[in-house]
Amino acid sequence: MRSRFFIISGFILLSIASWYLLEGFILRNYVALIPILFSIQILLNDFIEMYLFIRLNSLWFKILIAPGTILHELSHAVAAKITGCRVTEISLFHLDARGNLGSVEYTQSRDGFSVLRNFIVGFAPFFGCGIMLVALLNLAQSYHHGEILTVSIINCQSVESILRSIALIIQRFYQQFLLSSLSPITILILYLQVCLGLGAAPSSVDFKGTFSSAVRHPVGTLILLFLFASIFYLGGYPLTSRYVVLLFKWILLILLVSVSLLMASIPLIYLGTKFMELSLTKKLFTLAIPLLVHLSINNTALTLLAFLITLLILRYSWVFLRPK
Repeated sequence: MRSRFFIISGFILLSIASWYLLEGFILRNYVALIPILFSIQILLNDFIEMYLFIRLNSLWFKILIAPGTILHELSHAVAAKITGCRVTEISLFHLDARGNLGSVEYTQSRDGFSVLRNFIVGFAPFFGCGIMLVALLNLAQSYHHGEILTVSIINCQSVESILRSIALIIQRFYQQFLLSSLSPITILILYLQVCLGLGAAPSSVDFKGTFSSAVRHPVGTLILLFLFASIFYLGGYPLTSRYVVLLFKWILLILLVSVSLLMASIPLIYLGTKFMELSLTKKLFTLAIPLLVHLSINNTALTLLAFLITLLILRYSWVFLRPK
């Protein structure tokens, strides 16, 4: 918990410093906004995972976050291989006291580039799970002839424009529930979206490894800072600014999709845990009523409404069914 506090505080300070130090740079808004969104992503991810860890038994917890965990750890492993590290162990579905379900152990050469390698490996799940998350959201949109999300929605010139982007992504997510036919493919895509949303945020172990490496290897840290500074300066040249801005827009798109889907999934996760708390008889009854509604009128919105009402009445029967 303490490490998370320092990480989030560091991101906020980085955002404030970037805003004042990069005045006049074309990337100023992007660089100042990214740490803030990372902080929100981490807070939402920790809140949801801790809630699930407390509410569900270990088996259901593993099932719910398994796809996100697998892709998260595979992203670490692939990045380690690409950067020349030697992967010694990949652990999956080993639940510890903090709710962490996997880990990747690797070794590397002790040279000036170790900080850069640790940075790439540590943040690999953000891109691995994040790109897959964007792809799944667009897959659902294309499957039902919807509009594809691209970096064209990114506009960080004002707070209002960022909030509009988040509202648009949440709207696209919930539109999947209002289809005329909620097919098994759509349900699978929705499940994977929630799982990968939880897997996209770097863990405290990832941050700790990156920052501790930066402290131990000052030369490597200077190399990494030089690379970041080079990107900022390249953003000021006409020939390269387009590609640098496109890179930052993709990072922002992944962050906005991740944050938006984490926010949108909170009510669904809450309802899911309430359903798991029911007895077997009440669970069957909760599923039977919406099924009858669906068979009678074949309307997805009314079917979901019937499920919601039945679930809340049975879960909180002491409120709805108490004798007068």
